[in-house]
Amino acid sequence: MIKLNNRGWGLQVMMIFVLILMIALVVIAVLVNQTFSDIAGPTKDPIVNPGNDDVSYKDLENELLDAVKEYQEIHYNDISMLDGEMITVSLDKLQKENLIDEIKDIKTSRPCTGYGTFELKSDKIVHNAYLKCNNYETSGYND
Repeated sequence: MIKLNNRGWGLQVMMIFVLILMIALVVIAVLVNQTFSDIAGPTKDPIVNPGNDDVSYKDLENELLDAVKEYQEIHYNDISMLDGEMITVSLDKLQKENLIDEIKDIKTSRPCTGYGTFELKSDKIVHNAYLKCNNYETSGYND
């Protein structure tokens, strides 16, 4: 007669090992997440990220306006370069120069289009920003 060895792995022992492995994986995942979030630094600016209820279209326009001002300071720092003409810079160009991230509609998350202008008026530089999203358009926006 053959005698069976009943001292091998049972279901109870296997479930205990699986539980220990799952707990270890959760702990490792939390530690890795904390480590890499410290290395990566802060997340993107919430103004350009859709889904934030505190963000308005005026906030998005202000972000575009800030990028236009920065563009003007880089490329037209000397106000005599303006010579009375209006300079228009598109949102795409500002993105290519890494002055602003993509602006998305706060309701649909679709990309917006836009542009900014600046000109010299009475020895003062006047900046404007125009934004067009699915659910919003700045007054005075020209296609």
